[in-house]
Amino acid sequence: MVIALKILLGLYTLQALVKFANMFAVPYTVRIKRIAAMYSGNGRPIKIFDDVLLAFMVVLVALQAAVGLEHLSFTTGLMVGLTLTQLFFHRFNRPLEPDKAPSPPTSPIKSMSYAIQASPVLAWRELLVQTVLFAWVLYMLITQNGA
Repeated sequence: MVIALKILLGLYTLQALVKFANMFAVPYTVRIKRIAAMYSGNGRPIKIFDDVLLAFMVVLVALQAAVGLEHLSFTTGLMVGLTLTQLFFHRFNRPLEPDKAPSPPTSPIKSMSYAIQASPVLAWRELLVQTVLFAWVLYMLITQNGA
């Protein structure tokens, strides 16, 4: 089970690093078209993705519990992750320019998604911390043996 957990965590970490790179390597016009497509059809693709992602998180925690969950480490990771997410979202507190705002109807999360795509650099500190942590996690997953 340790190997399965390491593989799943490694793949998920790679996805996070690619997502970060895309935010700065892919032009805004391409990113915003992708976001608009995700919110088409009343946001159904996002709802499905979120349900799959929630199930995946349950699997990761279950695997971690099966191989030995150390409560202090888990709690620290949980708190750091949630706090980084909160700080990240707080960076996008400026109104969007009309040409960058989503067309109505606009949910709060749709507005946030458009704001992030319009100016990802606003959260450069949080993104830098996340990227360093993900790079370290990937290094540890590859180089460390055992649980």
